Amino acid sequence: MKTAVQLRSDGSQPGDLACELGCGKPHAVTAGARGPVALFEAGEIVAYLVRSRSGGVLFVFRTLSVDDPWAARVPGVHPRVRLLLHVRSATRMRAMKRLFAHLDRHALRPSDLSDGFYVRVSHAVGGRTDQARLRALLRRELGAQGEGRAGAAGEGRA
Repeated sequence: MKTAVQLRSDGSQPGDLACELGCGKPHAVTAGARGPVALFEAGEIVAYLVRSRSGGVLFVFRTLSVDDPWAARVPGVHPRVRLLLHVRSATRMRAMKRLFAHLDRHALRPSDLSDGFYVRVSHAVGGRTDQARLRALLRRELGAQGEGRAGAAGEGRA
């Protein structure tokens, strides 16, 4: 099942929304009644920024393979998704933008990181938004993945 994410770039009229991707590579983009719609495969991490005159909201979620009735509803996204992070302040949105830029610079795919990593990041940006703390969480996540891979590779040996 693909997840559809509504994109809108026109926020010029009062009350209009601007919806854009902060992270995530869509499988395809199609035309919709209210603008382009990005389609994502299951298991992808997407950062979705919704801006209005009163401010913005950043949603970071993982797409699902089924429409789980217990999953979160995100405006402009269908079907439901696993919501990992939700921030409203400009400072926290900038911190997340810098984190995704850091991942991109180091050729790390956000979808390869665990849901637990994003939950820890959510708690970290819920307090003081310190980039050193976010990078420490990333190093911890990458170290845990490396240990898991090394352990899995060594399990097949007799």
